[in-house]
Parts: sequence; structure tokens; C-alpha cells
Amino acid sequence: MNRLIIALLFLISVNFAQSTYLLFSANDIKEIRANHDKYPLFKTTYDSVKQSIDFTITQPVDVPIPKDAAGYTHEKHKQNYNSMYNAGFFYAITGEAKYADFVMLMLKKYAVLYPQLKKHPAAASETPGRIFWQSLNETVFLLNTVQAYDFVKEYLSKEDRTFIETNLFRKLADFFMTEGIHEFNLIHNHGTWSVAAVGMTGLVLKDEDMVQKALYGSDLKKEAGFMKQLECLYAPDGYYTEGAYYARYAILPFFIFAEALENEKPEMKIYEFRNSILKKALYTTLQLTYSTGVFIPINDAIKEKNFTSPEVALSLNYVFRRYGADAQLLWVAQKQKMVTLSYSGLLVAQALGDILEKDIPEFGYKSLALTDGPNGTQGGLSILRTGTISDMTMLVSKYTSHGLSHGHYDKQSICYYNQGREIIPDYGAARFINIDPKYGGRYLPENKSFAMQSIAHNNLVQDEKSHYNGKREISDNFSPSFRFFSVKDANLQATGSWDTTAYPGTKILRSSFILKDAAFEHPVVLDVVSSFSNDIHKFDLPFYYLGHFIETNVKYSANDKERKPLGKANGYQHLWNEAQGTCGDFFSFTFLNGERFYTISTTADTNTTVNFVRIGANDPKFNLKNEPGLILRKQGTTSLFASIIEPHGKFDEVREFTSGVYSSVQSVKTIVHNSQVSIIKISLKNNSAYTLCIWNLETDAPSAHSIKIDGTEYKWSGYYSLIKN
Repeated sequence: MNRLIIALLFLISVNFAQSTYLLFSANDIKEIRANHDKYPLFKTTYDSVKQSIDFTITQPVDVPIPKDAAGYTHEKHKQNYNSMYNAGFFYAITGEAKYADFVMLMLKKYAVLYPQLKKHPAAASETPGRIFWQSLNETVFLLNTVQAYDFVKEYLSKEDRTFIETNLFRKLADFFMTEGIHEFNLIHNHGTWSVAAVGMTGLVLKDEDMVQKALYGSDLKKEAGFMKQLECLYAPDGYYTEGAYYARYAILPFFIFAEALENEKPEMKIYEFRNSILKKALYTTLQLTYSTGVFIPINDAIKEKNFTSPEVALSLNYVFRRYGADAQLLWVAQKQKMVTLSYSGLLVAQALGDILEKDIPEFGYKSLALTDGPNGTQGGLSILRTGTISDMTMLVSKYTSHGLSHGHYDKQSICYYNQGREIIPDYGAARFINIDPKYGGRYLPENKSFAMQSIAHNNLVQDEKSHYNGKREISDNFSPSFRFFSVKDANLQATGSWDTTAYPGTKILRSSFILKDAAFEHPVVLDVVSSFSNDIHKFDLPFYYLGHFIETNVKYSANDKERKPLGKANGYQHLWNEAQGTCGDFFSFTFLNGERFYTISTTADTNTTVNFVRIGANDPKFNLKNEPGLILRKQGTTSLFASIIEPHGKFDEVREFTSGVYSSVQSVKTIVHNSQVSIIKISLKNNSAYTLCIWNLETDAPSAHSIKIDGTEYKWSGYYSLIKN
């Protein structure tokens, strides 16, 4: 057969397929057909997916009866919707009937199976699915599968289309809008997936009523639905209220449905909605990662997730196309090593192919204060950064709203990164996702009994009780208040918040700083946590750390023969008490992580005790990570924990070389601490010293302060001042 005949046959087959689809214009298809092999990153993705689907369509089609929560049937149904989508895409691009036949066969099998299904046998949530153990997974199934159908529907006979639409797509959509009505109208990532899936289905089936309900809620009153989700789940600056991990997850249905609306209903100008909130959502989600790409693991979070996740890649590709070709996004795309098989992905791959690697600007990580809540009035999250991409110091201060059902009780907690590592960690979630032997891959019981509790985080805990007594119905109504944020001085970046609601009758202030000074080998963290109450309380401040205990200045008693839990409830029951001691005039503790030593030096007195703990007590199934920590404790009507976290020295195990093992801090002492001001003196071993002054009233700080202590006058302006003397 000569080349001309082959070319004509190819053109005939291509023209047999549609030229326009929900997420692909005729020009998009034309550009992908012509250029899919021209740009390395797109070609790699294209060839890899094509090789995989070419093999898959030669295998028997298996649509099993749902059985497990994270085993074979669960994974097979996930593979099936991915395979259907990929086969549909390659039918649209190549016009080869084998791809459409595969999608048709599988859709018909699902159309036979779905009407027979009842509640999933492994259901363990209030909103079970039928194909999957929770309806959330079912919405993901629908979102992907209806796109596959969109690719091939014109290939199918009228009878097949009617059969599939009636028995699969309409029944799925009806399920979400009847049995799943609570989630369909819920302002939550589950709601986002649900309305996006139903909305996409409505667009494919040309069912405008379905589309309108997806956009504005089941009763069309605009108190729910996709548009309300965009209004309520994102703060004006793009912070997603459930935290970074779920920002990564929820961003995909937001962009998929938005792209479909842009193509099908351009008059909505969806990408301009709320001052381009979707653009802000992507950039803010990227800012919620460390320089290694890992997401800040606040609230329920799996720590292994990073910005190479497919959801982020898809969103980045659409932002690059719809909001302008921002070169700094190419740095992230290069790390992702993939693009989506779309015209947007093609544009990113083309831009990467046209620029030398050395000319790609790094992503613009910066210090910033993010707000939370639809109007930005429900607290927020501050990130302080200094250093290079390869060795960045990052301090996160969390004072957000609760974070819906995935929130934790950790008002004013911190976490700290350095040398490309997590040093002072947040626990994240207790879950082994998709590992069936571990509770079906779902959130473990210890997620509620430990990971969500206040003592699991680096924040102040009163009387061994969690914030708001661990009651979400209370926590949902409150958040700490922003006090200050300043990065005008690159050598002293600062953030602060205050709270009076976590423990009624107690005011808690936290002020955190990153200090760069020639006296220190690396930037250091200054952290001041204080509390005020009319009643006597027990105040605990935990510091969890990743690394190995090196030394402490406290004489402690080690429980090396027998360990007991530190407490009985509220997360304390999961902490082994490994040692305890009474502090002297200040507390110092050094641990090793990677190639550096880290010393935590904190104000103390004889009323201050320390417990060295390890996570893992009362955990018979070994579900918890056995990470170490220390808990500083004081009792009284007020407390002050002023700490300096100092990285220092070098440890090279290969060359057996160690330097700078000892901290440069001589002492950390309280000069004065009352409801109006706190003054702390940090003395170094080289005889230099710093005086940190903080205004404690929640009112606006006066322009000038003056206070005399033991004949010494301290003067400063604003909320804080650091004086080197």
C-alpha cells in the first residue's frame, strides 16, 4: 500500500472522530495532532500514556463487583476510569476505532453493573458510594468517565448512547443529587468534586437543568454549588481553607469544570471570577510548599505529597495558558517532569523546549501572610523564608480557621524547615492512603485520638485539654487574630497572632521571627509564646523534632526500664514519657538532623519542667509514627516560653568530621513579663547579647514605648523590637 493511500486512510479515520470536545476546541485537537512529537516533555508524556493504553486495550475488560476499600476492586475501578479517559483521548487524536471500541465496551459493562449496585460492602462513612466505599471516589469516577464518553459518543449508535446515558451517567448524577444531596450542597472538597462531576455530565448530555444545579445548588438559590464553592473555600488571596494538602486535591475539579465552562459558556468569564481567584489559587498552593516541593502538612495531610502531583500539573498548565505564560511556572513544570495531554500542556512543553535550562527563573518563593475565610477575616497563615532554593530556612505560623472536617486543633502552631528538610515537624494525618490492611486506606482511629489533638502540634496546651475541648462545632466558629507581619527588614522577619477563644478566659500570644545576624552561622528562629489568665493552669509547649538527641543542660531521669504514657486522654495517652527533669535558669536541648546540629534554648525557672516524649503509646496496631519530642511545662496564671532555635555546626559522617557541635547561646532570660510587655534577653558565648521587646496588649501598639527595669530603660516602637547590645 503506497504512502498516499495510507495518508488518505488516516485522514478519513481522523475526520470520523469529532473535532470539538468539552475540554478541547477544534484548534486544540489540530495543534496536538500536528505537534505531539515536537516538544520533549509532551512527547514523553504522550508516548508513555499511549504505550500504556495500547497494551491495556488488548487485555480483557474487567469491571468487577465492588468489594474492598483499597484492594483489587477499588484499584481496578480507578484504573478503568483512567484507561477510558486515555483511550477516549487517543481516539480523538488518532481517529482509530480500537480506542473508541474499548471505551464503548467498558461503558456498556458499567451501564449494566451500576443499576444493580447497592451500598458499597466496605462503606465506613456517612456518604457511601456504590462503586467505591465513599461517594467522593464515585464523583472522581464520574468526572473522568464522562469525559471519556464525550470523546466517543458520536462514534456510538443512538441505541448505545441512550443505554449508557440512561443506566450510567444519569443514574450516577441522580445518586449525587438525591442520596448524596448533603455533599452535593456542601461547601467542602467533597462538594467541589460532586458539583464538578454533575456539571460536566450535564454539559456532555446537554442537560441545562443539571448544569444549573451544579453551578448554583440543588434548589438553584445560589447558596451552594460550584460558584459558591469558589466564593467560600478560597480566601481573597487564594488560600484554601482546608489547608495545603486539600488545596492540592480540590484544585483539579475547580480547573476541569472551569475549563469546560470557559469553552461551553464563555459569557460567564469564569477565569475572571473573583478577581481571577483560580489564578491566585494555583500560585498560593505553590507557595504552600517548601523549596523541595513538599506541601506544608497542616491539618489532615499526607506528607509525601508534593507539587509534582498530577492535580497541580493540570492546574499549572491551565494557568499558563489562560493567565499568561509566566516563566517561573516552567521551573515547577520542569520538576514535575510531565504535562497534561491537552493544548495547555502542549504550550508548557513548547515553552520549556524553547528555553535553555539555565535561563528558567526559579519559582518566586517569598515570605507572605495569607488570610483565611471568604472575606479574609478568619485568621490566616504566615510563612517566613530566607536563603536559597537549595538551603532555605522556612518558618510556618498557623492561625487559621478550623479547616472544616479535615481541620486540627492547633491554633498558633509552628513548623520549621532547614537544609532541605523538615526539622520541627507538624504530624500531618494518621493514614496509610490506599493500603488496604491499614483500615482500608482510610483515616485511622488515631487520626482523631492523636493527630487532630492539640498536644500533637507545636502549640500551647492548657490543662492537658485540646483547643475548644476538641469539639469542631465550637472550633468552626472561631479563629486567632492576626497581630503583625513584617518583612521590610530582611534580617528580621516577623509575624504574630493572638487568641482568646481556644481556652475561654485565657489569652495566648505568639510572636515568631527569623533573624539573620553575623553572630550566628545560619539564620535562627526566635519564638515567643505567652499566656494570661485569671486562674491557675498548667501550660504545656511541645516541640517535636526530627533527629537524634545529642545533649541537654537539664538533669533528667530516664525511664529506660519502664515507660508509661504521659496522660490518659486528648492525645497524651499516645505519648511515651521517656524522661523528665526540672529546668534551671534556662533550658537548652541539642539534636542532630542531617549535616547540622539544632539547639532549642528557652527561658525557664525552677517552676519549669521538661518531659522527653515519643509518639506511640496505646497504639497496639503500630499505626503512629514514633517521632520524638519534648514538652516544656509551667504552672500559674501566666506563662512565657521564649525560645531561640539555632542551626549550627557540621557533621560529615563519611569523612568523620564534626565542627560547631555546641550552641552559641549562653542563656535566655526573662527581664519582665506582664500583660503589657515581655522583655527577653538572649546572651551569647561571645559576650554579645540581644534584647527582644514585645507589646502584649491586643490593642494597636503605640508608636513609642518606654519602661524602666532595675534602672535600665527600654525604649521601642510598635509591636516588637530586637536590640543588639
